Amino acid sequence: MASTFSSSLNLELQASGENSGTWGVITNNNLQKVESAIKGYVAVAIASTSDSLDTSDGSTTDEQSNAIIKLTGTLTGNTTMQSEAVETWYIVDNATTMGTHSLSFKPAGGAGTDLVAGSKHILYSDGSTMFDVLNDAGNITANGTLTVAGDVSLDGGEFKFNEAGADKDFRIEGNTATHLFFSDAGNDRIGINNASPSKTLDITGTFKTSGAAEFAGDVDVDGGAFTFNEAGASVDFRAETNTLTNAFFIDGSADRVGFGTNTLTNGFVTIDQASSTGAIAALSIDQGDEDQEFIDFRGTSASDSSASISSSTDEGGSKVGAIRISVNGTDRFIRIYDTAI
Repeated sequence: MASTFSSSLNLELQASGENSGTWGVITNNNLQKVESAIKGYVAVAIASTSDSLDTSDGSTTDEQSNAIIKLTGTLTGNTTMQSEAVETWYIVDNATTMGTHSLSFKPAGGAGTDLVAGSKHILYSDGSTMFDVLNDAGNITANGTLTVAGDVSLDGGEFKFNEAGADKDFRIEGNTATHLFFSDAGNDRIGINNASPSKTLDITGTFKTSGAAEFAGDVDVDGGAFTFNEAGASVDFRAETNTLTNAFFIDGSADRVGFGTNTLTNGFVTIDQASSTGAIAALSIDQGDEDQEFIDFRGTSASDSSASISSSTDEGGSKVGAIRISVNGTDRFIRIYDTAI
C-alpha cells in the first residue's frame, strides 16, 4: 500500500511494511517538517501579483511548512499571497516595498486578510479564511513602550489614561506645538499649548466656544485684552448680581447699555435703581482729583435752546422743578428751566 500525505504539513504517512530501507530517512524528513512548523523561518520574495507559497509532499524545503514567513520584494500592483486551503497558522513579517498597493494573505480559494507595510502579523486559517489575531484581540497589556505608526480607532468602549492615579503626564503634539494638549498629573492641571500650566486649565493662545460657556468659579484675565462680540453680531451681554438679573446689560442690537435693567430708554446709557426701599442713589461719583471737574459735558453749543449746550446766560426761562443731588453728604437741589433763554 502506497504512502499518503497529511493535509496541513504534507507529512508522509507510511503504510505498514512500506519503504524498507528508507523509512528512517522519511521519518527524519517528517520530523524536520514538524520542527519547521514549530520554529522554522523562511524568506519568500513575491514574484507576481498572484503568488503562492511553495508546497511539496514529504520535502523539507517547502515554504508553507514554516512557522515564520518573511515576505520580501517590490509590489507591482495589488497583490495576493496564498497558502494551501488547510488549517494552519503563521507569523508573517511584511518586509515588501508596497508603494500604493495592497497585499493580502489568504488560503487558496478563500478569504484573506490585508497586511500592513513594515508590520508583523499573527495569522491563522480555518482552511477557508485567514484571520489576523490582533484585529479583534481581547485585553492587551503592554509593560513597555507601545508605539503605533498607523491610525488608532476607539469604537464601542471607554478610553482611560492613568486609571491607577500615578504621577504620569499625558501629552499630544501638534504640527509645531510640542504641548498642544498637556496633562500635568503631578499638579492635576491641564495645559493647552502650555508645558507648565499654572491653573487647573491654562490656555496659551486664543480659544473659541460656539455654544454656551458657564463658569462656576472666578475668571481671571491677566496680561491680555478681553473682547466680547468682536465680530459685531447682534448679541447681548448680561452680568447678574445677588438679586439683580440685569446689573449690567448690553443690548447688542440697539447699541445701548443698561445698569439695573434690560429695558433701555432713548439714552445711550440707562440707569434704573428700581428699589423703592434701597436707600441708595442711582449714581454716585467720587472725584479724587480736586483740581478736576466731576462731569465733563461735550456737545454742540448754541446761544439759544436749539443745541445740546447753550451759552445763554438769560434767566427768562420758567422754573419747572428741581433735581435732588448730594454734595459731600448734604442734599442740594439743581433748578431746572423750561428753556435756556
